[in-house]
Amino acid sequence: MPWKCPVCGYENADDASFCIKCGAQKPAETQTTPPQQITQTPPPPPHEQSLQQNPSPQVEAQQQVVTPPPPTDVGQVPPSPQQPVSTPAIQQQVVTPPPPTTPPGQIVPPAQQVTQKYYLLFIQTPYAGLINQKIPLSFDIFPSISVGRSPENVIIVPDPEVSRRHAVISLEGGELYIEDLNSTNGTYIYDGKLFQPVKGKQKISPNTIIKLGNQTIVKVVAE
Repeated sequence: MPWKCPVCGYENADDASFCIKCGAQKPAETQTTPPQQITQTPPPPPHEQSLQQNPSPQVEAQQQVVTPPPPTDVGQVPPSPQQPVSTPAIQQQVVTPPPPTTPPGQIVPPAQQVTQKYYLLFIQTPYAGLINQKIPLSFDIFPSISVGRSPENVIIVPDPEVSRRHAVISLEGGELYIEDLNSTNGTYIYDGKLFQPVKGKQKISPNTIIKLGNQTIVKVVAE
């Protein structure tokens, strides 16, 4: 096979060791080498071929490269994650006041349903502004109604002969009662002829005429 001179480019015969034109030596890479004999290796048996295609798990385990963990600094403790501090919710406590208690030995009378209204009609009194005036007996508010000259009474009678706390009128079980409170000039009930003194608690009724002291006379009126 002719070769081409690398210097002048002239093509020389294959057996020429030097360029005919310029005398350059034939390059070593272009020198022909005897052909090598190719030997064919017979294929391995089927059993070995299957072992090559499917290597055993032990071989695969040996081929796996185990990467060791990175070295840690001696004495350095990794910081622990900070837990968020939760503030407990403040529960609002509703304090219910206890019901009012009654002192021992004190009996509170139940509220009465008063369907009929009662009044004191002033017939005679030293204070002219009270004559023919009807003062209500508010039993739906006051279980017992005190009568006297003092301002602490429910019904105030401006009569010097009436005691400061003269008498008390009450409604019990639908019945009216009057009681003298040890007054100086006494409490009286007209029986149709005379005024009789009240002793203790005495039952009265509508149209009963009552004298307080010596000058004040009232009449119980119902409506």
